[in-house]
Amino acid sequence: MKNSVKIAYWDTTAGNPPRIIGQIRGTPTIKFLYPSAKNKRTSNKKKIISDYQGAREWKPMMEFADMKMPNFIQKISGEKSVEEFKAKADKYALPKVLIFSKQTTTSHIVKALSTVFRRRAFIGEVRGSKNNKAVIEKFGITEFPKVVYLNDDGDNIVMEKKPSWNRLNTFMREHALRKPYYEDAKALAILEARKVAEDVEKAEEPAPDMEKAEEPAPDTHQEL
Repeated sequence: MKNSVKIAYWDTTAGNPPRIIGQIRGTPTIKFLYPSAKNKRTSNKKKIISDYQGAREWKPMMEFADMKMPNFIQKISGEKSVEEFKAKADKYALPKVLIFSKQTTTSHIVKALSTVFRRRAFIGEVRGSKNNKAVIEKFGITEFPKVVYLNDDGDNIVMEKKPSWNRLNTFMREHALRKPYYEDAKALAILEARKVAEDVEKAEEPAPDMEKAEEPAPDTHQEL
């Protein structure tokens, strides 16, 4: 899980561990720390801490870490889902990246990528299932895995080389925002221009007619 999970060692003989780790009652103790999905956009300090109680072997420890990793990937399921993905990205002026994969679950590398570039790009995963057949054909995908950056002008950019952490990281750095969208000058300019356009459109709308047509008085005369 290189480049996906950082491993740190604390020597208990050196003193008390950092407060965030909590109490350690015996050794070896293994704890997994990961950011909460509910962190506010201005903070990434809140962490969730899980104690590992499984076997001290490589495979079960790796599976535990993979299961606990945050996942901010948008799952794509059909053409309508692609349009929803685009709309959500555009709402925050985020660059859009699609990862086409034959895997049935999101890999730990892709999970790590979604965490590193959270709020700097929006990543969707298109798996090679039947309901994505039209999506795969639309983007001309003939082999997996494949990574595509969606350009607003329709001239999409495909990462031709086989994805690895270093290549994916480089690709994302080329196309993602430099900072989170709420701090990035380019994204803020897009959002501000959109707000101005919406305000102008609202101002140009005709005012509703507040005067109601006079209704005739009810006929109270009864014929005998």
